Amino acid sequence: MAVEAAPALTKGQAAGITLGVVVLIVGFLLIGAWLALPPLYAGFLLLWYFGSIDVLDTKALPALAIGALAGTLTAWLLQVGVAHSGAVGAVPALVVIVVAIFCQLLGWLPIAINRAYMLYVTVMAAPLLQQQERFDRVLLTIVVATVYFGGTVMLGRRLIAMRGARGA
Repeated sequence: MAVEAAPALTKGQAAGITLGVVVLIVGFLLIGAWLALPPLYAGFLLLWYFGSIDVLDTKALPALAIGALAGTLTAWLLQVGVAHSGAVGAVPALVVIVVAIFCQLLGWLPIAINRAYMLYVTVMAAPLLQQQERFDRVLLTIVVATVYFGGTVMLGRRLIAMRGARGA
């Protein structure tokens, strides 16, 4: 099945969107610095997913946020289990992941067990992150990113609608 290409943008439109994305990213970097959130990658992962997979559909934001949080919590379970019990400590997290795969295949609990869950559990279970990461900060970063990026998109759409209503 061929994927339909999006209509080409003019150079001016592309420049305007690029500038908007840069401003959005700088804003998130400033908030991250102000809140001392070093795992900003978790927020940028959410932005990528929200923009690329959900195409900025704010109705999809709750499932994205809950899936991201649930996947991160599962990775945290892996980290805690291994830290306390070695390789055997990974078993509870692996059982949760297997159950999550089963649930996703059957479409059960889609608000939490979804593509975002699988993305975040995969990324957050990476050994390098497992060794160094504070998952409480990652969870906070996901919440802040959801509010910031989702709120910015909602506000932008409202402003555009107001402008359109005045121009009509």
